[in-house]
Amino acid sequence: MFQSARTNGQIYILHKTDEPYIEVGTIIAQPLTKPKYAIPQTFGQPQEFVTDLSVKVNNNTVNYTGLPAQLDIADTFSNGESIVVADSKEAMNSEILSLKQKSVDTVSSVDFHNKLIASYDNILSNLNPEYAERKGQEAELKMLKSQVGEISKNLAELMKSNSLLIERLSRQGGQL
Repeated sequence: MFQSARTNGQIYILHKTDEPYIEVGTIIAQPLTKPKYAIPQTFGQPQEFVTDLSVKVNNNTVNYTGLPAQLDIADTFSNGESIVVADSKEAMNSEILSLKQKSVDTVSSVDFHNKLIASYDNILSNLNPEYAERKGQEAELKMLKSQVGEISKNLAELMKSNSLLIERLSRQGGQL
C-alpha cells in the first residue's frame, strides 16, 4: 500500500503511451499521507486517505500526488500522460497482464466486428434506399479509381518500353 511505502523503496511506473514502457524509481522522501477531503466526512463514513510520493526516476525528481493510500497500484496522469504507479512488482505484473489480455481480446474480436459492420450495412441498405445508393456509388467509385490506377500503370510501362525501343533504334542508326 502506498501509505506503507518508505524512503528508498522502489516504485514502478508504467507509461501507457502508444509504445508503453516501464521505469523503476526510488522514493526519496518519506511519503505524506493525508485525508482526501479537507472537510470531515459525515458520521459513520470512513475517511479516505491519499499519499503523495516524491520519486527519483532517471536522475529526475517526480511527484505523484493523491495516490489512494490503501492501494498498491493507481492510475494517474503525469505531464499529460496516462501512467500506472505501483509500489510492488507483483501489482505491476498483474496490471500489465491485464492490459495485454485486453489488447489480445480486442485483436481477436476484429473478425467478429467486421461481420457486424457488414450485417449492419446490409440492414441499413434494406431499410434506407438512399444509404444503399450511396454505398453502391462508393463501391463504383472505388472500382473506377482502381481501374484508372491500373491504366496509369500500364501507360507508364508502355511509355518506358517505347522510349527503350527508340533509344535502341537510335543506337543502331535507325535500322531494324
